[in-house]
Amino acid sequence: MPTKPRNFDPNFFYHIYNCGVEKRQIFLDERDYQRFLDTIAYYLHDQILSYAQFQDLNEEAKDTYRHLNPKGLETLRIRIIAYCLMPNHFHLLIKLVKEGGITRFTSDVANSYTRYFNTKNERVGNLLQGTFKAKEIADDASLLQVSRYIHLNPPNPHTYPYSSYQDWLNLGNSKIVDREERDKWLKIAGGIGKYKAFVDSKIGKNPALGIEDLVLE
Repeated sequence: MPTKPRNFDPNFFYHIYNCGVEKRQIFLDERDYQRFLDTIAYYLHDQILSYAQFQDLNEEAKDTYRHLNPKGLETLRIRIIAYCLMPNHFHLLIKLVKEGGITRFTSDVANSYTRYFNTKNERVGNLLQGTFKAKEIADDASLLQVSRYIHLNPPNPHTYPYSSYQDWLNLGNSKIVDREERDKWLKIAGGIGKYKAFVDSKIGKNPALGIEDLVLE
């Protein structure tokens, strides 16, 4: 399911999100969530092999592939600042690094995960609802509010295992959150304690209020 080319500006950040067709569940168990996160981590960088092809290699061949294709800034497509996976949808807060990186990244992740999910569940057809949605974020205050909205998707963000909130509180060890970007935005927010208070102040309230154009269709 290829995505349409879009014009993304490396000077801005983007709220990327999508949901299952007919709003059906796209994550059925812990294995699905982990597969999606591993797929994201893999496609942060340009790759010669698809993730499925990489997974089919034995450990020695995987090590050889990693050695021949080292990760570095020259292969980095995007930086992920925040994320949350929910049973029937996902949110990513992204910064473009390489031209075309967002489109290639989202296409590779969607195609790879759909093939995995369909094979696992003996189904055919699209899994996600069309191409991904993208909202441009142009200022600091909006970015922090969108990150809060993303982290407040689950009812109890402090115990939810499939979001970056624990990483923002320096309690997690995500493979996909860009630490340099996270630390920069925590500094802008006034530190971990102030960011936690900022997020927690909206628990039980509507975190989309005032930023509807950045988080809703």
